[in-house]
Order: sequence, then structure tokens, then C-alpha cells
Amino acid sequence: LITKVQGVGPYLNLFVDRARVFRLVIRAVSAQGDKFGHTKAAGGKRVIIEHTSSNPNAPLHIGNLRNVMIGAHLAKMQAACGFAVKQAFYVNDLGAQIGLTALAYSRVYAKIQPYLKIDHWIGAMYAVMNTCQELQQVGEYLKGAEGDEKKTKGITEYFDIYQDLRERFEKMMVVMLEDVRKIENIKVEAGKLNLAYERQEAWAVKIFRKMVCDCLTGVQTTLSTYGVQHDQFDFESELGWEGSNNKVLEIMKNSDYYVPQTQCNDKGVPQGAYLDMDGFIRDQGLKVGKGGYQKDYPPLYVLRPDGSTLYTYRDIVYSFKKASQSDLILNIICSEQDLAQQKVSLGMMMMNPEMKGRQYHLSYDLVKLTTGKMSGRRGRYLLADDLYDDLKTVIREKMSKKFKDKGEDISPELFDEVTHEVSTAAMKYALLSVSCQTQINFDIAKITDFEDASAPFILYNSTRVASVVRKFNDKVEKGQV
Repeated sequence: LITKVQGVGPYLNLFVDRARVFRLVIRAVSAQGDKFGHTKAAGGKRVIIEHTSSNPNAPLHIGNLRNVMIGAHLAKMQAACGFAVKQAFYVNDLGAQIGLTALAYSRVYAKIQPYLKIDHWIGAMYAVMNTCQELQQVGEYLKGAEGDEKKTKGITEYFDIYQDLRERFEKMMVVMLEDVRKIENIKVEAGKLNLAYERQEAWAVKIFRKMVCDCLTGVQTTLSTYGVQHDQFDFESELGWEGSNNKVLEIMKNSDYYVPQTQCNDKGVPQGAYLDMDGFIRDQGLKVGKGGYQKDYPPLYVLRPDGSTLYTYRDIVYSFKKASQSDLILNIICSEQDLAQQKVSLGMMMMNPEMKGRQYHLSYDLVKLTTGKMSGRRGRYLLADDLYDDLKTVIREKMSKKFKDKGEDISPELFDEVTHEVSTAAMKYALLSVSCQTQINFDIAKITDFEDASAPFILYNSTRVASVVRKFNDKVEKGQV
């Protein structure tokens, strides 16, 4: 393989028979097929990759989709390296938003047939119910709103939201308003329903699980567009039902860094229970400042003054549950949660030193709209489903022109299959071809450009290369080359 060896200063240059090396490489790659690049180096080490984990009362938007792509493709890469991979979806089925949506769902679902995709329908239902709740409070707000610019602005904003939702979801609004007017206090009723669900009362469980699972069914349809399938759906509510919340709390209370809740702290106000993270960092001698943890590290609050758990605490409980099922945990969560995720990892290490290095937060920046903002309470998102439809429309137009210019006929079924593959590839490439820490501003014209750095460009040119190779092989077989 070596044709020449040459010493140049401190370097030794080896010259190879390029044609022979290329031939050997191509044969090796072809022989391995789909397994090329795979290794068993990880030795079957168990890894859980948590990704997507969108709120189960709304459809996936473009920001969620970046999470999905990073998580699902990381899972493929980890599996290729010899890890035993499981993809987990953490279902956040507790909290005020979910209770409010469940209340609307329980009272209205049977009265009007959904005329949107089910996750879109439930997302709209939440937006309408949230607006009704806020407007119901207007009477109270108005009593003290005179001269208060902030309160007045808030009231005006929700009247605007109401008008916007009325125009977009009028059929739903008519039915919902007829029922909602009968609820004396929406916020209180939603709270009661939430509490009943947390207590695992059968009637409430039936309402919540039907609503949540219906929404997740719609979300899974979107995920299936891109070939994404989770191995497990872990419900936040079950952490309480199975007793995990209480077990972890008992261990946490024995920590030297646990400060219990009080109704009157040194400032004379109620204060929730927390972990003294700053003290822990100092005592452990962990690096502080540049390249380490921030100075005067904020406490990790785990309980409200009334003793109820906070979501960051439940994240710790869920992390321990994942740790019991794996050797490594990778959480795909947006950069807005950097500090919260760091606190969770520190909290785990505080309670069990063996947890050091067991969980990692893979952070990514948000996807921004070039105009306007996404808002769940307004029911306005850059929906993943709508974006796919827009991408496919553009791809179909461009590919139809290419086939027409070449004078080639293609069956409608094959055309639909090909344009689907190119459309999903365009989305994947757009979300994965830039650093996770780089903000993405979506430009459909750019990501569907067959002449620029895009998935359509790569696929089109690889198809052209395959065509050239195929024609060359045909000529070889006929003895023309």
C-alpha cells in the first residue's frame, strides 16, 4: 500500500497507492452495509435519553421539534456505539394548566365533536378556558385597577385574546361559554379537580388520563411523521401514587443541607423548604467562578410553605427513578432550564455521592419566530404539523417541476412517498445542522433550496451520483467501457 516514504524536517510522510486504498475502503464499507461505523465499545451500558416531554395539553410546536430531533438522533448514535438505549417521555400531567384543561375537557368534550386534530383541539380548549378564567377574575381586578397601569394593561390584553380566540375557534367558544358561565369560580374548580387527581380518586383519574392520552395520541401522530418512537411514557402523577415522592423526601430531610419550610422566616414571611446548595458546593470543594458553579449559588426550593412539592423536587425524584433503570441519563431540555437542571444534578449528588456523573443535561437554544411569539394561552404556535405541510407543499412544487423538465412520469403514490422523505429530511437537517447552542430562525425558502446547503440539495446530488454510477455499471456489463 505504501509507494514512497519521505522525511521532511521532524515529519515522516507516507505516500499510499490511492486507487488501491480507495478500493479497499469501498469494499469494507459495502460489506458492512448499514452496520458501517457501528461499534460495541459501550458494552451494552444502559442509557435513558429523555426527550420531547411536551405539555400533554397542546400540540408539538417547532421548539418541541428541535428537542425531538436532538433526542431521537442522539439515541441512534448511542445505540450505534453499543449502548442499550431507551427513549423516555416524561408526561407532566400535574399543575394548574393541566387541571384547567381537564376541567374544560370534562365538561365540553361530549357536547361538541372535535373538528381539529385531537392535540390541536385540546390545545385550543386550554387557550379558551384559560382566557375564560382570567376574564372571570376581571370583576375582582377592576375593583383595584383604577390608576394601576399594569393591572389595566393585563385586563385589556385578555379581552384582546378573547376576541382573537373567538374569531379562530367560534364553534368551540359558543359551546364552552354556555357551560363555563355555570362555574362560579373556574380557578377553584380546576384546583379541586387537580387535587382529586393527585389523590388518585378514580373519577378524576378517568378525566385526566382520557384527556392526556388523547393529546399524546395526537402528539405521537406528529412524531411518527419523522419516525420517532419512545420506549416509555413516565407520568409525573405516578411518582406520588407509588410513594416515590415521600420516600425521597424522607431521605432529603436527613441531609445537613435541608432547611424545612416555615410560616415565618427571619423576614417575617412564609418560606418553603429548600436545600442549601451554596453550602454544599463549598463543603465539597467544588469549583466556583469561571468554569465552575456560580458564586452565591441560589437555594433549591423543594416544598412550598404549605408542604406541597415543587416541580424541581419532582424532577429529582424522577431522576432517581431513571437512575435505578440505567447507568447513564441524558436529558434533552432547552437552555432556559440550565440552572434548574444543574440544581437537580447537584441535589442528586448531595443525597447520594454515587450519582455524580450519572445525569447530564444536553442543552439547546430555542427556535424563534421571525415575527410574533408563540403563546399557549393565546393558542398560537408555529405548529410542527403545519410546518410539515408547508414544507411538503414547497417540495412538491419544486420536484414536480424537476420531473416535468426531465419529461419523466412518476406515479402519484411514489411522488407522495418521495416528497414526504425529502420534506422530513429538510426538517431534520435544518434542526440538526447547526450547533445546539445556536438559535434557529426558520426560513422555509432556504431549507427547501435544491441549490444551497440543505437536505434537498444533499439528497438530489446523491441521487445524481447514484444515477451516474448505475449508468456506468450498465455500460461495463455491456462491454462498452
